[in-house]
Amino acid sequence: MQRRTNINISSLIVFLSILTIIIQFATYYFIASVYAIIGISCFVLIIFCHILLERSLTYEACFIYTILNVFISLVITIQTYLGKDNSFTLVPYTSALIGIVVINWLVPTIHCFLRYLFDYGTRIDNYLDYYRNNSIVFLMFYIGVILYGSFFTSAFPWAYLANTDAINFSPFMVVSTQIEDYLNKLVPLSSIFVYLSSRILTFAPYGYYCTLFTRKQSRLLRFITLLFFPIMLEILQYFIFPTRCDIDDVIYAFLGGILGSLLFYLINTIYRTITGKDFLAKDPVYRFSSSSLHF
Repeated sequence: MQRRTNINISSLIVFLSILTIIIQFATYYFIASVYAIIGISCFVLIIFCHILLERSLTYEACFIYTILNVFISLVITIQTYLGKDNSFTLVPYTSALIGIVVINWLVPTIHCFLRYLFDYGTRIDNYLDYYRNNSIVFLMFYIGVILYGSFFTSAFPWAYLANTDAINFSPFMVVSTQIEDYLNKLVPLSSIFVYLSSRILTFAPYGYYCTLFTRKQSRLLRFITLLFFPIMLEILQYFIFPTRCDIDDVIYAFLGGILGSLLFYLINTIYRTITGKDFLAKDPVYRFSSSSLHF
């Protein structure tokens, strides 16, 4: 009986995943509005995640559903991007395709967190395992994007328009040049925000997970950890890709790390206020447990 139930849940996951992809890309093909694509995709993902949680009573079903959606949408996006210069692609390539991939991971993650936070209705099992596995998948993509953007010439040209052709050891030289160009009406204000946000927000996830892993350690260790990866990245760029080496990147990465660290503390504060215990605490019984995180 248990095996038959598992098969039914697995079939439901596959069916809902295929239906999600069909709805998303049909919306993308027939509706040009990015807001409509994002809105419909979010609505479908929330409804289907709720159905899976109620039917399976485990977060593992949502994890598999998320992975299938991300994988299929990513394959379609890559194939469309590689074939954007010919007429054999079924859909045109736009940045909305990347948005669909991101939403397919982000919306189920937020939905499961809120369900775990408020724990309404039927008790759902295995959130800690879900969070760990989901984070591993995210970190694999995240590290891949960081390495791609750091060591490939054609990566993210919109984020490197202001870079010089030489190594920059002068702090804030690039952004100062951009501000001067803006005052002289040579560049729009948006280029400055793109330059800063692309460097600060990129390292917010790094700061978040650094804080998660070192939460029970000293602040000095946390501070060193936030600086370690950005510095090592710039050292590698110095020898491999010198034109991308910029002292500003270390500064902005550290600011992004602090932002991600604050995000973790905000989430933990909200969770502790509502539930009376720390977020991802290993011991679910004692309130305000000082035990290490289950991760």
